[in-house]
Amino acid sequence: MKQIYLQLFSPNFILHAFLVLLFSSPLLANDTLHVRVHDKVDMVWFESYDQDGVFPSADKEFHRVWMIATLGCASGGCSDWDYTVNFHLLENRGFDSTIASIDTLPGGELDTIWSVDPVREEFEIGRLITPYGGYMATGSLGFNNDWTHRYRYDVTDFSHMLRDTKTIRAFYSGWSAGFSITLDFYFIEGTPPREVVEVKNIIHGSHNYDDAETYNEVRTPPVDLVTPEGTTQAKIRYLVSGHGFDNNVVCAEFCPREYYLRVDGQLVGNGLIWKDDCGLNPLFPQGGTWVYDRANWCPGELVPLREYELDAIGNPGETLTFSLDLEEYTWSGNQAPSYITSYQVVYYGDWNIRRDAELLEIMAPSTHEDHLRMNPICSNPMVRLRNSGADDIESITFEYGFPDGHSCIYLWEGMLAYSEEGVVELPQPLWSEMDEDKAEFFVRILEVNGQADEVEYNNELRSTVEAPIMLPEEFVINFTTNSRSDDLTYGIYREDGTAIFERVPGSPNTLHSDTILLPTGCYSFRVWDDQGLGLTDWPTGQGNGSIVLRRAIGNFWTNIRSIRTDFGTESSFNFTVGYTFPNEPSRGDCGEPITNTVETSFTNGEIELFPNPATSSTLIKSSYWNPIQKVSVFGVNGELIQSNKAGSAEEFRLDTSPLNPGVYFLKIMTGRQTAVKKLMIVD
Repeated sequence: MKQIYLQLFSPNFILHAFLVLLFSSPLLANDTLHVRVHDKVDMVWFESYDQDGVFPSADKEFHRVWMIATLGCASGGCSDWDYTVNFHLLENRGFDSTIASIDTLPGGELDTIWSVDPVREEFEIGRLITPYGGYMATGSLGFNNDWTHRYRYDVTDFSHMLRDTKTIRAFYSGWSAGFSITLDFYFIEGTPPREVVEVKNIIHGSHNYDDAETYNEVRTPPVDLVTPEGTTQAKIRYLVSGHGFDNNVVCAEFCPREYYLRVDGQLVGNGLIWKDDCGLNPLFPQGGTWVYDRANWCPGELVPLREYELDAIGNPGETLTFSLDLEEYTWSGNQAPSYITSYQVVYYGDWNIRRDAELLEIMAPSTHEDHLRMNPICSNPMVRLRNSGADDIESITFEYGFPDGHSCIYLWEGMLAYSEEGVVELPQPLWSEMDEDKAEFFVRILEVNGQADEVEYNNELRSTVEAPIMLPEEFVINFTTNSRSDDLTYGIYREDGTAIFERVPGSPNTLHSDTILLPTGCYSFRVWDDQGLGLTDWPTGQGNGSIVLRRAIGNFWTNIRSIRTDFGTESSFNFTVGYTFPNEPSRGDCGEPITNTVETSFTNGEIELFPNPATSSTLIKSSYWNPIQKVSVFGVNGELIQSNKAGSAEEFRLDTSPLNPGVYFLKIMTGRQTAVKKLMIVD
């Protein structure tokens, strides 16, 4: 078997390069060791692809170990189907001998030849499902034969086993070619949050669901395990995916079912074997039914791991019974439902680290393929973090912004228990402070619970920033529905998420045309489908719709942007009006909205309002060489209230009687300029 071993130690370089390629990069990094095991290995048939890797020696300690699986097309192309790929660490458990042959020697003696083979236990360390990839090598729909997608797994629990020479298995369950796989391991030196004593398999493998009693008592029976010496705490790892649907209840792939994990009869974890967001798959579009929700998996995504901390694990040497039960259901048909299960217990010693807020990724702004649906942005950054220390986290002080620019400070308050993850939305930074020649964003943790964090290297990340597009202040949305219209909603939203315009189309197979007029600012267009199926005919036979944004240039209309109709659950994009990124108008300070009252006048022509304050009307006056063409009325929050054509006149009387008393802004377009004026309405 091929052995691949790459060891590179550096205080900054390797972890920096690793996270630049993966999600984002840290400013500070501990020494990091990189081991590549599989290197673009073609997986073309139902079999195990084993590779040996030379891992670190047992005398080194690691705070975190990541495995990155990079999936792509096989050299001969991609498969059309969604197949399971399991990643296993093989642990030697001695040897087994079997009789290979028996010969009779002269004199009647028997000559027995024995075959001695190593016994190796499989520990599943990750799982993914391949996408429907038949056309992904054809150069269509944004793909070509060089496409890849990365999947990240935290395998720190197996750090004590990933030592010296070990075999890593990638098992491909496909019956056709194929996909390629690369597996990289990154060992970040440092003190582990808590010592791993041992990992034990409870249930491992694929098991048919005949009926509840057979599955629970025969296929996946209870297992007695002795708690190892040195154990003070423990955790359950439960990785499950359901497969098969050629039966009356489309189980197990398309039916949600409850699971129950018990230790000595006490319930320690339960939930639904179901994933309900396949329509938000970052790897899209695909060739098959990728939008359909499934039993804890989606085509082209990793299978999510369920973890449960055990409050009481008993004393070392004590025997405990671990069991798994699935919800009862009755099926009939040609294909038995099955569940691929990895049910493990991790035994730990005492805590080493009490306070550690770990930044996992910058979700926005980001150029990573997992977050293309929400990027680029012009508003609120988003970061994902985890509590990796023993103590609950109740507050985190963040610093963020742009290197060599103005920094923002934000105090987050909430609750994260150990191992819990959360997403924090940060107030808007001052995008005008970004250096276009070094388009980077950083976020840094300054304090946790009002004190310094115990682990420094994971307190800062950086990401690459891309600019959102700029749209004209006036454009038209042409939205053509398919046969399903009541499930769809689309609109224009401010940077704080509030709606300026929103519509549920209502009428099937109909063109809806909406004229949008916006002041200077940061906005988003969003369309979503409550059913998660998008606007394409496949796979539901609902017909095809379309979404096109257009603008008028003189007497001609031109397309600004077309929205992919095979978006699944949602499609959105952020855009600016009135400025190119990052030449943003003043916000005043971090988190404040763009000032919509900034004049964008291109001449010195004076425009007057009288009276102001007004009651029933106000007269807008310009000059003969600068005639008024359009007057739009906006509320203080930027919402469009009126739009009036003035017919290129020197004066235009605005009827204010429909307006409630308050403050308004008039956007006045003339032949030579655009100006914004404040108008007061009184009783």
